[in-house]
Amino acid sequence: AFWLQSPQQLIQDASDSSEISETAKSSLINIQADDLMSKYGERMGNRKLDALILAALEGGDASGGALSSTDNVQGMVTIEVRLLDKQNDILSADASEHKLTQAVASLGPKQRREYKNASVIDIANQLLSPDITAVAVLSNLCVSPSARRKGIASKLCKEAERLAKEELGFDEMFLRVEAANEAAKRLYEEKLGYEVVLEADSAIALR
Repeated sequence: AFWLQSPQQLIQDASDSSEISETAKSSLINIQADDLMSKYGERMGNRKLDALILAALEGGDASGGALSSTDNVQGMVTIEVRLLDKQNDILSADASEHKLTQAVASLGPKQRREYKNASVIDIANQLLSPDITAVAVLSNLCVSPSARRKGIASKLCKEAERLAKEELGFDEMFLRVEAANEAAKRLYEEKLGYEVVLEADSAIALR
């Protein structure tokens, strides 16, 4: 639903849902669900990089718990731990995990055991170059059309910042936003106090 009614109208005009068939809509929902599950769901083996989904429910506060199909989700945001290359950009989850894995794999057997349960922050600070650091990244912020202009986006971001600090150990939150997305830039820079720290191609990184 968020895709089909996006303010950028990437799929269709937000005021006209007649052009999207139920089959196409179902397919988009399944693709999105699979993508979210691969990034934020449980998986075999240890996930090196924390990834969380935070949802705002009608009549309640932001929640990081399990959602049922009957919950009325008014908004959602995700938090991902990634690596930031200060000279380039925020790395993808796969690139971040690969770089961390390679850093530990390059050590001798005794040192590898020492880092077996080390935090991502410690691995990045101790084994990677000074230009690369672990960061908490805000992403996938969306609010239902019927729930907009109620401050939900701001509340979700503030709760995400709290969780990143108290649960994940990060004092700062980063995000990427398209340079042409003026509405998003106003929210992050003017209302939430984020500042530009890096420009990469058509997107900018804020913290």
